Amino acid sequence: MTLSRLLSKPQATDYQQVDTFWFSEELEENEDCESDNENDEELPILVGQHISLDTGSISLNYYCTDCEDVRTFSSDKEQGLRGVVVNQRIISIDCILQCNCCSVVHTWFLVEAECDFRNQSPRVRILHFRDKLSQNVKLQPEQYGEFAEWLEKAKQAHRDGLGSGAVIYLRKVFESITFNIAKINDIQLTKKKDGKGGKRSFYEILKEVDEKHSIIPSTFSGNGYKLFGELSEIIHGDRNEESALEYFGALYTLVTGVIDNIKQKEDLKDAVQKFNWFTN
Repeated sequence: MTLSRLLSKPQATDYQQVDTFWFSEELEENEDCESDNENDEELPILVGQHISLDTGSISLNYYCTDCEDVRTFSSDKEQGLRGVVVNQRIISIDCILQCNCCSVVHTWFLVEAECDFRNQSPRVRILHFRDKLSQNVKLQPEQYGEFAEWLEKAKQAHRDGLGSGAVIYLRKVFESITFNIAKINDIQLTKKKDGKGGKRSFYEILKEVDEKHSIIPSTFSGNGYKLFGELSEIIHGDRNEESALEYFGALYTLVTGVIDNIKQKEDLKDAVQKFNWFTN
């Protein structure tokens, strides 16, 4: 597998072997870390050094508003990729991905090698990834519509070790869905019908919405309302960052499970259409 192929895949935490992508007359081909460490002096490397990467082009999918469809955005194969050396294990790669209609996405990868990126067929992983979308480019909306961006930001925050930040995005999605379904079904958001008396607690609104429309998937119905409680505890500091990171996967599955459940419900089609939540 080439490095560009790895960078074109979803970010993973494990190291994966890729083809050699850095070549030098001074490079001595050693596959084990101990031999490479012994030859460090023979393989000088400069922090901030710009290097050419022999790896092909990167391709990622985004929604192009000009094309009105999901398109593959790719880096220029002829120009190739260049990186900046951080140390013997880490390189920084910046590149611009372009759609056929000239829409662009600016991307940045921080790539970490398990031993030394100069090794033959090194094992590497994406340590950090960032993309900056131009005005006419969006994240793929087919599955989660307007929530796609919040969900992607939640995953990005989690990858960066920001547990509470990741959970805040999940809570925004969950609250937005619940409040909008309540509004379209004339479920009170305040304690009194005239709008006075203060807001009802989210727990009360969620319970009424779920009793009428069963938005919590049956898989989680046994402790359905615990979902919001878990989100709230983490956001308001009742859980530490480690807990937020640990429980993120389960909470993400629960929130996306609510979205998937709503999409399949006949009685909620009006809400889906009115708020233009999903595109399929």
